[in-house]
Amino acid sequence: MPTPTSISIDEETRLQALVRMDVAQRLRSNDLSLTVGNFVLALLVAGSLHKAAPPAWVACWLGLQFVNMAFHLWLGLRWLRTPLTISNAPLWLRRVTRTSGINGLLWLLAIHIFWLGGSDAQRMLLWAWMIGISSAALHSLHAYLPAYFAMVGPVLLGLLLAVLVHGAIDTWAVLAVLLLGATLYIHFAVSLRRLLWDSLRQAHQLAHLSESLKQEKDLAVKLSQSRSRFLAAASHDLRQPVHALSLFVGALKQNSNPAQSAQILQHVSSAVDAMGAMFNALLDISKLDAEQLQPQWQTVDLRALLTRMSADHSLQAQAKGLRFVCDLPPSEGAQASPASKASQAALTVRSDPALLERVLRNLLSNALRYTAQGGVLLRARQRHGRIELLVADSGVGIARARRAEVFDEFVQLHESGQGLGLGLAIVHRLSGLLGLRLRLRSRPGRGSLFTLMLAPHDEGSAAPPSPLAQPQLGGELVIVLDESAEIRQAMSTLLSAWGLGVIGASNVDELMPQLMDVSAVPRLLLCDYRLGGGDTGSGAIARLRELFNSDIPAVLLSGDTSTARTEEALDQGLTLLQKPLTQVQLRTAVTQALRPIHTPIAISTTSSD
Repeated sequence: MPTPTSISIDEETRLQALVRMDVAQRLRSNDLSLTVGNFVLALLVAGSLHKAAPPAWVACWLGLQFVNMAFHLWLGLRWLRTPLTISNAPLWLRRVTRTSGINGLLWLLAIHIFWLGGSDAQRMLLWAWMIGISSAALHSLHAYLPAYFAMVGPVLLGLLLAVLVHGAIDTWAVLAVLLLGATLYIHFAVSLRRLLWDSLRQAHQLAHLSESLKQEKDLAVKLSQSRSRFLAAASHDLRQPVHALSLFVGALKQNSNPAQSAQILQHVSSAVDAMGAMFNALLDISKLDAEQLQPQWQTVDLRALLTRMSADHSLQAQAKGLRFVCDLPPSEGAQASPASKASQAALTVRSDPALLERVLRNLLSNALRYTAQGGVLLRARQRHGRIELLVADSGVGIARARRAEVFDEFVQLHESGQGLGLGLAIVHRLSGLLGLRLRLRSRPGRGSLFTLMLAPHDEGSAAPPSPLAQPQLGGELVIVLDESAEIRQAMSTLLSAWGLGVIGASNVDELMPQLMDVSAVPRLLLCDYRLGGGDTGSGAIARLRELFNSDIPAVLLSGDTSTARTEEALDQGLTLLQKPLTQVQLRTAVTQALRPIHTPIAISTTSSD
């Protein structure tokens, strides 16, 4: 159980408010019975001491007690209709204090009425009644000391004044007993109040801990279920392209027809792309879970981005016999109205281009996957000072009751036999990361419409630079370091096909004999982070740069998605590629590294599910 010093100020304030509400509830539940009981005691005192005071005074005092009871009953019944909450609990406690104060003043009046004309025996009886009333108040009102003192204070003060002014059998002895009794009453009240408040406070702490444990248990169960779904989905869906690859490779080995071999290679490429997309989706989710994806904010030209994505997905749509429409505002060269020109000017936004592209690619891939006839629409338009991106399809649609479910991980409402069910989960979480307003409208059998709202870039800001044309690769020497011989062979084959010279090894020591025949400084280093012999890619790059006395451009490859690896690469001026990667990503990194002026970048994989 947390100690008082370990509880924050906000938590302590919350506990005090809850305890105060509990105390108010205890007093509130006994309020009506205490009010009636107080009047019954008044009748008993008046009946036993009526000969000690004039009848008119007794009747007047009983009348005041009756009016007090009636008013408190009316007020109490009225208050019982209002639910007790943390906010109105202090108000209820103040009401109880006022009620107790009025009762105390009426009993002070009773002491002076019955003491003055009473005999010693009647005074002792009155004394006994007041002691009993004080004891009853201790039992009923110790939970809230202001109410207790408001009730008992006037009673004790009345007895003190009566003894001092009117005298008693033995004044000094009575005063001593009175002061001792008052001290004991106060001590007992404070002690009982402390015990009660501590017990209530501990009860709320235990309830809070119990609720926290329940939440932790629910989270653990949810994580276990998520892991089970992951294993089930990954074990099935990742086996599919691997199984297809084994069959295609077997067919390729036994096939001698060039045309059929080319077709089989196309299927192999599709299977590899599908498997890479699944791995990338899993990496995206793991990064989002670990909060490792942070937007790299910059100016984004939506027109160029959407045009490129339209070209990519139009081919997929044509292969399925679907229409693909990309609706953009008129460009600068077209004849456009002033309104259209305003829309065109707003097609630059402040965002992360890679993450925004990932969101749109996942939406478009999802739309094409679940659309059997009709088409897919990608539209950009300006509405209410913001840019609205729409991805619409005429596919199977989503029932209203299951719309929230589609954004959960490893969920596929319509079995397609593709992917892991992570596409829309990634879309939802990346939209939150980029501050996009994501909306979904859908009808079963009619299609779905996803809407993204983006804020346009400030006017007058610099336009995004146009991409540079990729130079022709050829005649350059590239060193490839990777512990896996298969990966070295695959990269060497691909780089050689691009016209580059390649030297490969598992680490720098194994590379040294091959460097004896090299007459020129290598133009690029491609190094995996984990190399043979316990070496690291960053260490190998530093050794090679020192060996050739040149700041050779270098690309570091790693399957480690931690931020520490990214920061290490950027600190050393290295381009970072996260595996698995596609040919396009590798070609882009190699091209940028071979430019005369090299700027370190961090390239993250792009996935679509």
